[in-house]
Amino acid sequence: MTDFGDLPGPVFNPAESACVIIGVDSYTSLPQLPAVRNNLKALRAALTDRTIGGIPKRNCRVVLNPRTITAALRPVEQAVHSAKDTLIVYYAGHGFLDSKQEGLYLTLPGTEAGKLHSGIPYAWLRSVLGTRTPPRLRIVILDCCYSGSVIKGMSAGSMGGGAMSTLAATQQASSRLGEALFEGMDGMEGVSYLLTSTPWNVEALAFEGEEYTAFTGEFLRVLREGVPGPQGAGRAPDATPAPSGPGELPDANGVDTHLTLEAIYREVRRALRAKNRPLPQQQSQNGIEKLPFVQNRAARPVPQVPQGSRTAAGGPGTTGDGATDRERELERQRERQREQEAAEERKRRTRRRGLIATLCAAAVAVPSFVWWQSGDDEPSSGDCSADVALIGHSDALDGVEYEAAVPVDGLSGLAMSGPSRAWALADNSPGRIFELDLGTTGASPPAARAVDMRTLHPTGGGRFDGEGLVLEQGGRTVLVASEAGPSIRRFRVSDGTELGRIELPPNLVKWAGPENLEALGASPDGRYLYAGLEAPLFRDGKARGRGLLRIQRFKGTPGGAYVPDKQYAYQSAAGLRVSELVALGDDRLLVLETNHAEGQGNAVRIFGADLSRAKDVSGVESLQSEPVDAFAKKWEPVDLVRCPRGGSATAQPQLNPLLENAEGMALGTAPLSSGPYKGRLPLFLVSDNNNSPHQITRVYALAVRVGRPAAAG
Repeated sequence: MTDFGDLPGPVFNPAESACVIIGVDSYTSLPQLPAVRNNLKALRAALTDRTIGGIPKRNCRVVLNPRTITAALRPVEQAVHSAKDTLIVYYAGHGFLDSKQEGLYLTLPGTEAGKLHSGIPYAWLRSVLGTRTPPRLRIVILDCCYSGSVIKGMSAGSMGGGAMSTLAATQQASSRLGEALFEGMDGMEGVSYLLTSTPWNVEALAFEGEEYTAFTGEFLRVLREGVPGPQGAGRAPDATPAPSGPGELPDANGVDTHLTLEAIYREVRRALRAKNRPLPQQQSQNGIEKLPFVQNRAARPVPQVPQGSRTAAGGPGTTGDGATDRERELERQRERQREQEAAEERKRRTRRRGLIATLCAAAVAVPSFVWWQSGDDEPSSGDCSADVALIGHSDALDGVEYEAAVPVDGLSGLAMSGPSRAWALADNSPGRIFELDLGTTGASPPAARAVDMRTLHPTGGGRFDGEGLVLEQGGRTVLVASEAGPSIRRFRVSDGTELGRIELPPNLVKWAGPENLEALGASPDGRYLYAGLEAPLFRDGKARGRGLLRIQRFKGTPGGAYVPDKQYAYQSAAGLRVSELVALGDDRLLVLETNHAEGQGNAVRIFGADLSRAKDVSGVESLQSEPVDAFAKKWEPVDLVRCPRGGSATAQPQLNPLLENAEGMALGTAPLSSGPYKGRLPLFLVSDNNNSPHQITRVYALAVRVGRPAAAG
């Protein structure tokens, strides 16, 4: 392993360095990514510009739309042998994760969602980079979904610059799925510095109307404009100071003449955080990120002021307000930067629904975490949308033990047993249900407490992971959807005994991934049962970052037999997964969609779904071939980020501190009879704290209109 600690001056010698810039913008079966072509052209121009990177143009190769793995990796192999100093390898395109412990896959124009043989394992790229031959330094930059997975296997302590907190890394390491996917991976083997566009469980983005992808656009901006002021100025608030590395030379104005990889990373991360976009990650060996890398375009010569010359203020080189010319120029640059970011933020808000692609071919995700308390002067109830209002929330269950013995946590399902009572399902082992007194019928904020508990006794061996809950008519039995299996089981409430199972259609078992049966709801008359998938079947995949999911309807009688009836296609919002559903009757549902992104927090949105005209896809092998009209029609009653937030707290960064990991949802049994939302139905949510001290068990009470609005496709 090379020791770079005694290297003077810039980290690399451009004349003896090379870059290979790989990207895919045209796909045969995945969404197109037109911004990627722009990425490649602009990045090559910046790295070969004599005022930035200075790499000879002949040493910088662009590989656009390589048709085969060999076509993608051979230029890298050739550059490994020709570059004596530094090799930079960049990739942009769709990326996907395999749930069978193979890690991150890069894609080719012919890659098909979920088909591993049609992609490039990142491990193969890393292997081509080698370890025993020149170049001295190997820098890898990945702009694709889940790119942070390649550093997942490293310890938190080795992640440079606070790219991921120890707490976040610990929580990710505790994820069962994360352990299965990345156990033993070493993303840094043969790599001196690694920069990824997202954390390991987050999708990279490309926005309509933007010339470049979200990450690369900011990366290019920093290369082209530099960083005004001492290196590290303007870095993210959570960042630790970046100590000067060897060879950093400030100009006469105190501006560093070169940018370190660390400074570039911090400035890109700061800009993306301001736009509420996925945050990049970095990792390095031997502190290479702190050494000068490229020229800083913000460093400019200072106009010479003759000795003894004074301005009207009487000071050498000053203006009338006492500031030097250079200080005024720096302030103007910062102001222009702030104006540009504000303009970008306004554009982002107006085109939130204009997202045309995520840089993903398939998906997995898990939860990650900073204490935040909202101001007491902010309202704690009020309208969230035209159809939904927040009545209030309660954290009374957080950290509570039932009868001082059993933690009331891991709540992932909710079913009403009366106007002010509900059963909540815990997804941890052993399976339990808690009876909750919500302390309200919905007209006033909830004040939940656990009043009873039952331990479930599943049979047949194997792991049981309850996620969805239905209380059958009469209250004597419950149906539980288990993600492990998967299965739907009936339990007797009085003693938790398993009484039987509902047979699932073969495709929901054969093609299910690790995230499958998550949601369960019954029609008001109990005639129909609806089971929703959290993530797509292997054969279904995604389209434009939206999960192509299935909702299975069963027909039967409460407490009796249910048999598979129809299967409906449902498309989740980009980057979100189905957590719960409530059946309203007449094939209408409320669907809870959620996810978590490191640095951004939770997304919690409730959609309406009309299945009445959706196609029965029971016999359809893959939803990829189905037209839009085959899917359930959707509308969005509410995005909880728009709800009042007063009095709420969170243990992780959030766009709204009200948000937590909501997983359970149940509709009240009768309309509100009093209060400002009289006539609306109460809707209750409960959050799953994942048995973590850094998340909160929270109960929400909402007031909703459940009429049938015009459906949006």
